[in-house]
Amino acid sequence: MKQHFIIIGSARALPARKISASELDHRLGLDPGWTAKHTGVLTRHQAAGPEEAERLAREVCFAALMDAKQTLADIDLIVDASLCVQQPIPCNAALIQKTLGAEARGIPCLDVHASCLGFVTALNVVNGLFATGAAKRALLVCAETPLVGVNWDEPESACLMGDGAAAYILEAASRDNPCSFRLETYAEGSRLCEVRGGGHRLPPMVYQEAHRRAYQFHMDGKAVHKLASQLFPPLLAKVLAETGGRLDQLDIVPHQASGPALEFMRRRLALPEDRFHVSIAEHGNMVAASIPYVLDAVRRRLPTGSPVLLLGTAAGYTQAAALFQI
Repeated sequence: MKQHFIIIGSARALPARKISASELDHRLGLDPGWTAKHTGVLTRHQAAGPEEAERLAREVCFAALMDAKQTLADIDLIVDASLCVQQPIPCNAALIQKTLGAEARGIPCLDVHASCLGFVTALNVVNGLFATGAAKRALLVCAETPLVGVNWDEPESACLMGDGAAAYILEAASRDNPCSFRLETYAEGSRLCEVRGGGHRLPPMVYQEAHRRAYQFHMDGKAVHKLASQLFPPLLAKVLAETGGRLDQLDIVPHQASGPALEFMRRRLALPEDRFHVSIAEHGNMVAASIPYVLDAVRRRLPTGSPVLLLGTAAGYTQAAALFQI
């Protein structure tokens, strides 16, 4: 597989309000230190409401454009890869376009939805579009506010989450370096990480307080980890075999799922600690924004052309890995 894109700009942002692990312990009646121990998250940020979430998306888009030394006139595709959408229709990318102002008018918009792996999947989609000549520059954004939908009666998952956003400017360019994108879904794990309510199966107009949990995030973390430990190593082996890559030569950016899950992944896959980039303690699990948020910091420290490996798991059960040059 060929890499048909380069990253020419990126940006990230967090909401103003910061919530500490000790604050959550006190609020939920948990033993002091429980949140930090069970999730690895020390602080996370929460958007004040839809207005701040919208502002964050706009902020990272323009900051990424500035980083790339581009304007909206140079962009011919807007891709939103967020899990958290503002409303069912139109697509989230169209609503983001609206916040960007008149200069964005007419730019094609589409959403790529793959839960926590939205950014990785969107990279693959844009790579394919660039390969056909369908687009030359794309704005890719993930703006997440998962704290709105957590179930505080399930602190193992609720205390993980944090709000945040990241955006990237991608430009079409053919490279001869080894590149690989792998995405696999095993639907036997579809009930392990889900929000059952809100769609046609359980629409919002039939909401009852007695069924509130069906409209909130649920995850069986232990079952997800068990499935991942069986299925993820073969996926990673395929990517490395396809590219000839070696883990000790790659900078690895995982989905910031949870502190214990990340350490389990690192040990299970024998990943080098100094190249395994983790910052979940500072911001929590930001769903699809997690990988691009961390990658933004990593790419600023590495020389252009450095190989990076993005990897993670998501609802579905879905798993993915992407190896390319930044």
